[in-house]
Amino acid sequence: MKRYQAMVLSQANKAFSSSEEAEDFTQEVFLKAYESLSTFRGEAQFSTWLFQIARNQISKHFKKKKLSTQTWDDSLPTQVPNVTPSFADQLAHEEEGHLLRHLISKLPIAYQKPILLHYFENRSLKEISEDMNIKINTIKSHISRGKDLIRKWWKHE
Repeated sequence: MKRYQAMVLSQANKAFSSSEEAEDFTQEVFLKAYESLSTFRGEAQFSTWLFQIARNQISKHFKKKKLSTQTWDDSLPTQVPNVTPSFADQLAHEEEGHLLRHLISKLPIAYQKPILLHYFENRSLKEISEDMNIKINTIKSHISRGKDLIRKWWKHE
């Protein structure tokens, strides 16, 4: 939990307006992950699996909120749901997120791992360097090269 808490909390802070809601939600995600641990197949990295649980839980939360706050007027067929802007923005970028995760998964592991650790787990370059037993400048180079490949592939998608 210590290793991935910052990643999940970062997602929660983007979706919820208060830090208290985000912290409560983060606890719910870890509880859901614990309950679903037997479904983890190891085909993706654990962080990717946990990130997806968080995204699914955010979607479920706002669907429930939408249903409970939505009112119907007989003169109107439907009414605009009450959705926070941060969640709407997240949905708008969902396709881009899927593409980005796909492109990251295509990277050589030497580039993929530092990018995931730095951007998705909020790990410092120094921590990554120590964990992977690779010089910090090499880590910087791998991240830069990985980002260059992603940009190149992104243009062709």
